[in-house]
Amino acid sequence: MVGSRWVWFGVLGALVACDPSGGGDRTGSRPGVDSGGPSIDGGGEPIDFGGPIRVDSGPPQDFGPRMDGGCDLTEPVMNEIVGDPPDMLLTVDISGSMCTPLIDSFPPSMITKMSIMKAALNDLVASKDARINFGMMLFPGTSDACAPGTVTNPIMPRNGAAIMSTVSGLNEDFFGCAFEHDGATPTPTSLDAARAYYDSIAVNPIGRYVLLATDGQPNCGPALPDGGTEETVDETVAAIEALHAAGIETYVLGFGDGITAGDLNRMATAGGTGMPYSARSAAELDMALDMIAAEIIPASCTVALGGASRDPSLLQVSFDGGPLIPRNMARTSGWDYDMATNTITFYGTECSRLQSGEVDRVDIDFGCPGPLI
Repeated sequence: MVGSRWVWFGVLGALVACDPSGGGDRTGSRPGVDSGGPSIDGGGEPIDFGGPIRVDSGPPQDFGPRMDGGCDLTEPVMNEIVGDPPDMLLTVDISGSMCTPLIDSFPPSMITKMSIMKAALNDLVASKDARINFGMMLFPGTSDACAPGTVTNPIMPRNGAAIMSTVSGLNEDFFGCAFEHDGATPTPTSLDAARAYYDSIAVNPIGRYVLLATDGQPNCGPALPDGGTEETVDETVAAIEALHAAGIETYVLGFGDGITAGDLNRMATAGGTGMPYSARSAAELDMALDMIAAEIIPASCTVALGGASRDPSLLQVSFDGGPLIPRNMARTSGWDYDMATNTITFYGTECSRLQSGEVDRVDIDFGCPGPLI
């Protein structure tokens, strides 16, 4: 039986040697166990081997970052679209006529023009917030029906959330809106107030614009015998000309059919922006606002990177946290890097998305290879 005992001791030694804790005296790391088990050789005193033998690897160990080429060590790269944003003051008609539905809509709807305008403005400032410095003026003002508009939101970068908050406070209910808003439309004095506002802030060399969105004829002229007021189209044209002379172009958007095409043409010509835009549905209004925004956003497909030049093979690029965009050294799509200028330029569909103002943020990370075409 002695030979058998040495065999068992050999097995025990092998198991202890395989213990990753390093073997040795283990009495301090494991409590005592039953010493009354049978002896190995069937006789004599029981031998206590310290309980059932098990591999004790201890608590999980932190071996530090994975050594996989730095892919777990990427860092964001600060970047800026080449071409700073222009300024645009949204000058929006909230007169009583905006509380009525679009009369030529089919099927007939009780949704007010105010409701449609609110949704369109929210979409505009949310989607173009990074590419246009927005401000907003609502007219008429609050003092009376023919009070000039007031700047509710001064022009500043990333102003979309503040403008949406103001827009949300506009009553769009058919009866509630009509109760709050008179039918007057003080367009020329509001545009004069817009020019005075621009005179009070620094000139943006990228561009300064007014977007006049209105659904009716300017009508806060001298009183008429029937209790109304004369139209002020000539005065409106003069106010737009004064804006243009100050270096501020005016885009004219007629919403609905309450203002004549000829008068809209005169205003747009005076504003230096060519033909006016017209919309008679929510879809047409969204399209018109997108087209106006696309005209003033600097056409750029190039992004300047902060810091030193980098190995382009270790750059990961995406838009707004979306899927990674492949690098394409043939420059037919995707992006490519210019080390001399430390810039990334986009091509094809990606360039079009950037130019349109659709992209809010370009995400660039360094340290791990991205896809390559």
